[in-house]
Amino acid sequence: MARFTLDKQKFLLGEPIFCNFVIQNTGARTFSFRYRSPDRILNSDLENEPHFRVTTKSGRPLPDPAPKPCGGAKGSAVYGSVTLPPGQTHTERWLLNQWARFSRPGQYKIKAERRLPLLTAEPGTPEFTTHPAAYALALDDLQIEVTPSTETEIHSVFQPYLKLLDAPAPADVAEPVLVVTNLPQAFFLDKLERLAQAPASEHRWDRSQALEGLARLGTPAAWNAIVKIASGENAAGSPSLAPAAPPTPATEQANDLLRNYAMLLLGERADPAFLPTLLEIIATSSDDLHGEAIRTLGFFHDPRAANALFEKLRSTSSTDRVNAILGLKSMGTRNSIPAILAMLQDPDAEVRQVANFALQGLTRKEIKLSPSAGRAESEHAAHLWRQWWQAHAASFIPARPPACHDW
Repeated sequence: MARFTLDKQKFLLGEPIFCNFVIQNTGARTFSFRYRSPDRILNSDLENEPHFRVTTKSGRPLPDPAPKPCGGAKGSAVYGSVTLPPGQTHTERWLLNQWARFSRPGQYKIKAERRLPLLTAEPGTPEFTTHPAAYALALDDLQIEVTPSTETEIHSVFQPYLKLLDAPAPADVAEPVLVVTNLPQAFFLDKLERLAQAPASEHRWDRSQALEGLARLGTPAAWNAIVKIASGENAAGSPSLAPAAPPTPATEQANDLLRNYAMLLLGERADPAFLPTLLEIIATSSDDLHGEAIRTLGFFHDPRAANALFEKLRSTSSTDRVNAILGLKSMGTRNSIPAILAMLQDPDAEVRQVANFALQGLTRKEIKLSPSAGRAESEHAAHLWRQWWQAHAASFIPARPPACHDW
């Protein structure tokens, strides 16, 4: 038996709203299924995921607050396994605010659905089947009321979660991290900064979640914290991502990935005030950070960003040239086309391939260039592109880039 339940039917505006998934083994055989921490995965097609649809009393759907990252939806998840003997119950808590933005008081209807594959043990063995023996289907219609709230009430609501964040390992902080990063408030900005700036060895949460929480908060102070993380500084201006012990290669890689993600968020926001930080990173940082910063310039419709990208097309580093082409593709202006066309004659085969890919993305025109293309095939493709551009330059309007989350 499987069903969805609520802790209560009345919530304050701004309060975390959890919907519980409860499954009970009412049969005579033990079964197993997959489980993971209850943060929403943006790929809704994954079989194990719950689905929630929230509407007003009149049937109008609430806005979906899920980000649409410019780099594409995160489509994978790491699952654990749950074994449920006969008579036992398993419960998971899903933060409904990840699926619906409750922006005003009112009465709301919730349609909750989940189809969970169940595995059973092979006869005479302790091993579970690799294919589902059955499915547990939960399909429930629920109702809640959201009432007005005061600042004092919201402070009180979040205090238990904020207190749990201070609990030392091995305390499980998954739920409070989920709450404070999805429903950030200005009064716990310091907690979000601490979550984002934790040592890479802290595995109880994903530090990128804290960066997303800062971006959702969206205050100048929150964006300033993201800028400092991208720059490798903490809130006081000293190195933030360096642990007390000498950094290991794994630690350095994890910290660089966090800084890369901070830069991507700055790009998705595309505030011109962030450009000096990115240009400084390009001038001073390691190869991976350097390349991410170059590509991120493509989100900014600013002459400084365009000039830096055009300059990198002349770099002696083929990696710089590749990243500059990708940045110009993201920028999506007609002025980029002639410069990218010229890169089809670059001495490096990867640069030529990326230039052809960028042109196809900008124009929706397909001119093939095989992965093993030599100079002759590349020159032929360049000739076809030049012919196309001569015929279409006067009327050309670049293809609009796909929509992404506006932090």
